[in-house]
Parts: sequence; structure tokens; C-alpha cells
Amino acid sequence: MKNILFICLTLILTNSISGQNHREFNRDANKAFKERDYVKATIYSIKSLKIKNNFKTAAKLFEKSIVEANTYNLSKINRLVDQAVPYIDEQSAIQMKEIYNSYNRLNQIQSELINFPKKVKLKNKNIISENTYDFTNQINNTKNLLKKYNKITAENFYNDAERILSQASSPTKDEYRKAYRLYVKSDSYIDNYNNVEELIKKTLELGKVKITITKKDYTNNNFNRLHDQIRDKIFERRFTKNITSTIVNDVPINLNNSDPGYIKSLVQSAGKDPIIDEIFELVYINFIINNIKVIKSTPFSNSVQVKERVNDSTTTTVTKTAVGRLYELSGDSKLEVNLTISDALYGNVLFDEKISKYYEYLNSYIAYEGDRRALPKGYLKYSKTRPVDPNLKLQVEEKVLNRINEIINLRYEN
Repeated sequence: MKNILFICLTLILTNSISGQNHREFNRDANKAFKERDYVKATIYSIKSLKIKNNFKTAAKLFEKSIVEANTYNLSKINRLVDQAVPYIDEQSAIQMKEIYNSYNRLNQIQSELINFPKKVKLKNKNIISENTYDFTNQINNTKNLLKKYNKITAENFYNDAERILSQASSPTKDEYRKAYRLYVKSDSYIDNYNNVEELIKKTLELGKVKITITKKDYTNNNFNRLHDQIRDKIFERRFTKNITSTIVNDVPINLNNSDPGYIKSLVQSAGKDPIIDEIFELVYINFIINNIKVIKSTPFSNSVQVKERVNDSTTTTVTKTAVGRLYELSGDSKLEVNLTISDALYGNVLFDEKISKYYEYLNSYIAYEGDRRALPKGYLKYSKTRPVDPNLKLQVEEKVLNRINEIINLRYEN
């Protein structure tokens, strides 16, 4: 008796787990179909039918999905072949990779069809035979073409980098950075093409710009945090190296708070290999802050009729009220700085911009007595307590920092 009971419980548990799984697969299939990923929709609907072969919803979705998967992807492949053959440039390699991936995805459906459950009742009894393909030749041919295209592309990027470096007897840092990007592109198509990894390391180092961040005596000390943010966040990049200290004639020198003129004199006396390439100077012009305060207080009062239960069988209508005030908060800050980037050796200005940023804070909250159900329409969205005020100084600093980040990115990364 105990054995029979155990078997029954096991069967019930197995059926409930299977029921959950086949529905989950069907949900995933529906989601994929809506996203026009017909391959995934087909595969998930097959998985659902493997668990429950009489699941009509999955069978219907399978018939729709498999037709769309093959029609859509084969049409896409034909269109890409017309564009990718013969080879023109990098785009041809990108398109060939997409063709190869598309064939492989279609082949996943064919793998699932091998074990398609025979007891599934399909509206179109020939749908499987009509959508059965052998993509072996196409996959092999495309794989060979992709390999060929990748080699051509890797070679082209490698040669472009070599051309940049060979055109100048002494390449600039900008030219080294351009060559670095091309070597990286070459490596992305064929691993370590022509020992390119060594060249990637070399050009990365030679393309780096050695920078120091300076502060003049009149710089506002209240903004030391922003200087630290620039030093620690912005200059942790591939193509910049922040130099904070150096040794001149066996004497250690801290460059963080040095005057730009003093740094230039150090650089000019250092010879061929300058200790600093560029001086990055931020000078504060103006800072205004209007602290957050209540700018408007609007009273409100509202009543509603609601039903409340008296007992299990009786309800009554009662009046609920809410009385209070809507408080509107406002505050703002403005920061103006001037950013100058100058050549440390020759002293000429390479970049100069006045950065002016404004931050405005607007918020609201309510304070009331009564029932929340009686609040006026739209008032439920408000906090019932005053929100914590943001730090206006930090917020406007962040805006300035973002602009500096853009400038550095455009100057050194691109």
C-alpha cells in the first residue's frame, strides 16, 4: 500500500513539474516570436512539445515559427551574400560572419527536428518535411570564406598601421595612438597576426601622453575633491599617464601643486625625453549656490466616500478626509571653471575652454492628516516626508567633470 502511494505521489509531482516546464518554454517561445527571433521561438516551442506533445498552443506556435525562421533567415542570408561577395572591405567580413552565424542558428532547428515528438498533431502534416534542410555545405563554405575574409581584413589593418608609422621618421604620439587602434583591429580578426601583440604593447606605451594637473595659488581649495576626481577617474585611461611626482638631479619633486611655469622650466631642462608632455590646468572662476528651500506651500482638503466592512455579510459607506499641504522645493548651483591644456615643452596653449554648468533641484512632498484614500488625485506619488536634500555643490561638480571627461575622451581616445 505504501509503495502504491509513493508511486502515485511521484507521478503527480512529475506531472506538475513537467506542466510548469512546458508552459515556461512556451512563454519563452512567445516572447521570442514577438521579438522576431523566430529561430529561438521554434526551438523553445519544440522543447515545450517534447515535454507535452498534445500542447496545442505550442504546436500552433511551432508551425508559425519554423516557417518564419527559415523564410526570414534564408532571405537575409541571400541579401547579405549579394553585399559580401566579392570582398570589398571590413564590412564584407562583418557580413560574412553574420551569414555564418545565421546558417548555424538555422542548423540548431534541424538538430531539434531530429527528435521531434511523433505524436504531435500538426495542422500541416508536411510542415517538417517542407522545412527540413541540410546546411552542411553552406556552413563549411561560409566558414572557409569567413576565414579568408578575416585574414584579408587583419592584413589590411596591419598594413594601414605600418603605413602610418613608416611615413614619419619620428612618429608623433597621435600617430602612435592611430597605429595602436589599427593593430588592435587587426588582432580582433586573427589572433596575434604577424606578432601584432608586441606592436600593440609598444604603440600603446609610445602613444601615451604624460600629463600633470596643476593648481595655481588662487585656485579655490574648496574644490580639491574635483581635482582628485579628475586625477583618479579621468586620467586612468589607455592613452594618458598622470605624472604626480618626478626626480630631477636626485631631488624628488611633487608636481601636484606646482606652478605651470615651474613645471615648464623642469621640462625644458630635462632634454630629449620630457618628464611631462602636457600641463592640465583648471582655474575656478565663479561658484554660486542657492540652498534648497520651500518656495511654495499649497493647502489641500479632500473627502471621499468609501465602503468599509462591518462584519462578514455587511458593509457601510463612510466619509474619509485628508487635510494637509503640498510643499514645493527648489535649489540650484552654478560653477564656472576654465580648462587650459598647454604644451609643457614649448608653452603654447593646445586647448582652452570656459566650462559653465548649472544644476537645478526641484521636488515636492506632502504633509497631511487623515486617510490616504482621501488624498486628491495624483497626490499619492508624493513623499509623505521631506526628501533628503542632494549636495548641490557635488551635483554641479559632476556636470563639470562630465564635460572634462568628454574633452579628454575626444582629445586622447578618439
